[in-house]
Amino acid sequence: MRRAYVLILPLLLSCGVAFADTLFLTDGTAIQGELVGVDAFKVRFVPEAGGERAVPLSRVRSVEIDWEEDPEPRVPYDEWVSAMAEARLSLTSCRRAKQGTVVGGLLFIAGGYWLAGQGQEAFGNLVMGLGAVVTLLGVASPQPACAEPLHRVEILTRIGLDHGWVY
Repeated sequence: MRRAYVLILPLLLSCGVAFADTLFLTDGTAIQGELVGVDAFKVRFVPEAGGERAVPLSRVRSVEIDWEEDPEPRVPYDEWVSAMAEARLSLTSCRRAKQGTVVGGLLFIAGGYWLAGQGQEAFGNLVMGLGAVVTLLGVASPQPACAEPLHRVEILTRIGLDHGWVY
């Protein structure tokens, strides 16, 4: 009987090391397991029950990494950098959408002015009018919130902070 405890104890301890992380979802669910990878849209997580799961970052509230149980990095640095770059590009594009609308409207105004100077006054005035409407819509519209891209960047930044890649 004592020999059975000697064999089972290391097995139980190694199971605790394998599942040292906790994935907290936005619905309040906490999943014990291990973070094994990330990309710009999802985290890959192996729950205690087994089987790797890809969880969208939009459903992730946070990832808690237990470094005392397992001091090894969970995610390769290159994988994290690639995911972070793609998520930041998505956020930047979203935030610049309003500016693009304004610039596009101004370009239409300039093009209409040029057309009017080339003898196409009626068509030039139409293009300038459309450009003015687009410019006013761009100026009057609220700044986009970009909630989903911002959330993805926040989660990936926290993972990078936990790994010591972001200071």
